[in-house]
Amino acid sequence: MPKKVDTEKLNEFCDQLFRTLDRLGGDREDLLPLFLSEKPTAYEKYPRLLLSHIRYYDDVEAGFEEWKSKVLRDSNDYRRDEEYPELLALKKWMIENRALFENRKDNLNHLKRSLYARAYEYLYPRRLLTGAYAEANRGKPEALEEDAIKSGFRSEVKPHIDRLAAVYGDNEKLQRIVDEAEEYLIANRKRYVWKLKEMASSEVHVSE
Repeated sequence: MPKKVDTEKLNEFCDQLFRTLDRLGGDREDLLPLFLSEKPTAYEKYPRLLLSHIRYYDDVEAGFEEWKSKVLRDSNDYRRDEEYPELLALKKWMIENRALFENRKDNLNHLKRSLYARAYEYLYPRRLLTGAYAEANRGKPEALEEDAIKSGFRSEVKPHIDRLAAVYGDNEKLQRIVDEAEEYLIANRKRYVWKLKEMASSEVHVSE
């Protein structure tokens, strides 16, 4: 009798995987997209690579170690050191739940088929909030300084938080989304300044 796909545990795995990739990416390489307009391959590249290594070795540790080397080469130089514990926590979780992955082509195939949808679902509320804050402060680069974000982010995007509460509920999950969005915006604030300048420049050319 075939084993049942453990969707609850796979959801937990994906949340931890996407969080780790989001915190490690930046500057040189986005491990997950900065903007939601990217192609599906931008969402799937690193998660799919991890699953492929695990399937090849049929061993969580061997697959993870090979994948980790690639991720660390591509990650943001500063955040690689800051967020390395996140990577180790992901490895620990996967070893403790290795039965989800080893000799489980059903789970691996299920994940591969659903990676884009899962990653988009994870990123959407977080990028909604960061994008809303940056857009609301276009032309005000000082608003993208760390102290300004810490003091004004939640009040600035409160209408969007209220919209998300209607979907996720006003609970711990929503609080985690808001916290992670704020952390991400602070870590990538210089890139948002650059993007807003690029957008403003494009609008000038269009109007001309």
